[in-house]
Amino acid sequence: MNKKFFAALSRWPAGVSAGPFLFFSGQMGLTADGAASQRFADVTGVGPGANSGYDWVNRIEAPVGAQGIAIYERYKKLLSKQGTTYTNLLRYHIYQRDKHFFSVFDRVRRTYEHAPPASTAVGVGRFEPDDAVRLCIDSIVLNPAAENTLGPRTVHPGASAFAAAAHFSHVIEAGPYRFLAGQIPVDTSKPGSPLIRNYDDIPEQGRFLKVGRSHEDTRNGPIASQTWFTYDLIRQHLEAAGAGMDQILNVIVYLQDMRDFGTFHRVHERFFPTNPPALTVIDVGEVGHKGTLIEIEPTAIARGHGMSRRVIPATHKNAQMSAAAEAGGLAFFSNVPGVGANGSAARKLSDLPAAWRKRVAGSRASEIVVQAAAVIAQLEEQLKAFGKNLSRVTHLTLYLNDVDDFLTIASLLERAFGKKRPALMILEVPHPSPVTGVRVSATAIAWVGDGEPAAITG
Repeated sequence: MNKKFFAALSRWPAGVSAGPFLFFSGQMGLTADGAASQRFADVTGVGPGANSGYDWVNRIEAPVGAQGIAIYERYKKLLSKQGTTYTNLLRYHIYQRDKHFFSVFDRVRRTYEHAPPASTAVGVGRFEPDDAVRLCIDSIVLNPAAENTLGPRTVHPGASAFAAAAHFSHVIEAGPYRFLAGQIPVDTSKPGSPLIRNYDDIPEQGRFLKVGRSHEDTRNGPIASQTWFTYDLIRQHLEAAGAGMDQILNVIVYLQDMRDFGTFHRVHERFFPTNPPALTVIDVGEVGHKGTLIEIEPTAIARGHGMSRRVIPATHKNAQMSAAAEAGGLAFFSNVPGVGANGSAARKLSDLPAAWRKRVAGSRASEIVVQAAAVIAQLEEQLKAFGKNLSRVTHLTLYLNDVDDFLTIASLLERAFGKKRPALMILEVPHPSPVTGVRVSATAIAWVGDGEPAAITG
């Protein structure tokens, strides 16, 4: 176990309570001494236990199974301290080191979740330097005190023709908010749930990028058709739940290959011609299944609840996105990459705003430190549009292309957020941003409504 790494993680809260929500940091399946669980014997007496009477089978499945059980037991304690249970879960992000073992995790999940939340499951890189952790899960939960104003958390089936591909709910409602699971281009309305492979698998209206030449259509057709199908599926789920594409606050897009960003974006523009939502695009080790190239997770508000959506325009035309989108005090920020004023990857102190050059100058100003400072500087500036500062950030996801870099930037992040630190998720991904050379980026959620966020201890 890398003690320095976990010591740095321990200086961030287990979660944050803000407004009607509880935001939890990424939880790992660790034993009492802080090591990653590797045996079902580490979690004896809880969860489903081993799924085989044979040692070789259990040895290969135990790291995922035992860690999954440990994570759910950890959440059970955290939620109990807040006076709630799994029944108030709105959304999980299930990050796996190897999605080949998804079925092992899914068996654990079914034991604990009887009315499952919306969830997004993707394969990513390491969670810590030793690469012993197989799973990490963060979440958003409805604060039980908010049921008096928002009403109870409700499972909504979404578009009835499309069954969930695993043990999750397509849409979770909390008052006007709609939390959708990550959607993939697999048509569960048809026998066998076929994969969307190319233009022939979608209606004519979705084929606007088709040029009729084999080379271009073979290259661009799969991602173009999968993106169109997934966004249209999201449209159907939202309409069934009383919302629409124009009410989306935030979209997180997981690509199998960042080289597909350009084609993805051309389809994305069609669905959001004006006032686009906040947007985060990263590539990961594995999305969905069956050969899917994309997974898209939206958050929206429904019509007719007296709540309006507000967007903060992006200052640069980097993509069809807003810098942030907010409704009812809940604000989502687009992916913030470690870039300088010219939009290229930040590499030296002169790429930072003047105020931040002074703040970083006293530390070892390596490229990763400069990029991390650029991320926080941009986020700090964007919060000013709401008249707020970094103390209002409730959840921060850091995307690193090398998880070892967290130790290098940990002190900078701690100084920037001071004592009012958000829930934290750290992910190692091949490309944290579409911008070449970016080694770190971040996505943030903030509470900009009444009341200050408060830390949740473990």
